Amino acid sequence: MNLRSLYSKTVVCIATVFVFNTAAAQDSLDLISNEPEPTNQKVEYSFKTSKVINLQSLELTGAGVFDFKINHRFGPINSGAYNAFGLDGAITRIGGEYGVIPDVMVGFGRSSYEKTLDAYVKYRIMHQRMDNSRPVSILLLTSVARRGMNFSFDVTGRQRLAFATQLIIGRKFSESFSLLLAPSIVHYNLTPSTTPNRQYALGIGLRQKLSKRTTLNLEYIPVLSEKGEFYNSISAGFDIETGGHVFQLHFTNSAANNEAGFIARNTGTWNGAGVRFGFNISRVFTIIDPSNFKNNNY
Repeated sequence: MNLRSLYSKTVVCIATVFVFNTAAAQDSLDLISNEPEPTNQKVEYSFKTSKVINLQSLELTGAGVFDFKINHRFGPINSGAYNAFGLDGAITRIGGEYGVIPDVMVGFGRSSYEKTLDAYVKYRIMHQRMDNSRPVSILLLTSVARRGMNFSFDVTGRQRLAFATQLIIGRKFSESFSLLLAPSIVHYNLTPSTTPNRQYALGIGLRQKLSKRTTLNLEYIPVLSEKGEFYNSISAGFDIETGGHVFQLHFTNSAANNEAGFIARNTGTWNGAGVRFGFNISRVFTIIDPSNFKNNNY
């Protein structure tokens, strides 16, 4: 199967599930809870964490809560038996997210991939409501990354920077199915001569509930402008909730785990077996009692 065929089948699959769940959305939203709910209640738990796999989801870390995150990604599966099919080479990002106030979250982390430091702000503009007065959730993400690796030529601090901005628009169609679209702009201050500094992409992420504690997550991020020597990101995985932890197990062709990197700087391909197995671990800690924010009318 070639890459073009794989992409086509991925898009068709997403579209099919989208249409099926849209037809049942109005009735299914009433099943989110067994208790009577106000019709204007906000729709919660579209995804299990603030991440789909690589993409940011429709969720935010709660106000006063710190979410400690570990992202671990092994080497390419096709690296051979000598490297234990990727197990000997790993990329790790350690970081966290903190809910500053309701609807505003900040995040930061450090990755071993290109020795990258990254930070971001995520703001919820609109929250989906059960009475469909607000049919979708809309969030804005802005992020910056700084590559600390040694280059073979002189590089200034400004040239090490990369930026990404995403408008995240999504909907929980039923208790089981959520879908988001994320129009994205990525800007690298330093790029290969074959690649433009600024690129445009559309992130597509979906979540299908399999059981009370597990979900299937899929991502596809086609770059809509010139990609140069890089490839579109495709990822698939499972979320498993175990008490205060959420484990995300996935396969992806993205080595980088910051927005600018995984959107537009992927060197691996699925049809070439340049796929990596990885996992994300999320653990939340309450720093400030959430009731303090309610009392302050946030």
